Amino acid sequence: MRELSHEAFQTAMAQASIRPRVRREVRFMQTVASLTPDDWANTELLAIPDRAGNKGVLLLDDGGNLFLAAYELSRGLVSTSGKTQPIICDFCRTWQTGTRSGSVTLAKPARDSGSVTFLCCADLQCSRHVRNLTSAAKTSRSQLRENMTIEEREARLRGRIAEISRVVELTPVTL
Repeated sequence: MRELSHEAFQTAMAQASIRPRVRREVRFMQTVASLTPDDWANTELLAIPDRAGNKGVLLLDDGGNLFLAAYELSRGLVSTSGKTQPIICDFCRTWQTGTRSGSVTLAKPARDSGSVTFLCCADLQCSRHVRNLTSAAKTSRSQLRENMTIEEREARLRGRIAEISRVVELTPVTL
């Protein structure tokens, strides 16, 4: 993903029809302050949360297009028996334990057209997980017995982002 300034991010949010309330509440500068140019280059999915951390805007890069989507995050999925349950993330295909699991609901941009929910890593650090930069990623690779290279996992993540953006009916933003 190319590096975004605050002004470019605001322009992209206007193009993506992100609601004004969400625009006011997201903490762009706090999220990107620690990102280096290498971090930007190695990011396909970046969550820009609100103060509470359970709503915000997702920046999604499929390798050629940049998409923005408003999201709501639910952490720690609970089964009918009351136990937290592990999941496999719909974005990065990382196996996450019950406390690290979540679901993310992406609002469709068209007015009153609903939303779509996906299973996800509760930390929304999918770009780091596919690169084996987290302990959860290393645990997941052993649990799933996955022998893909990092490049293959990156390509799979970009493909999933393209597929998810099509399902949610997101339009690419231009900067």
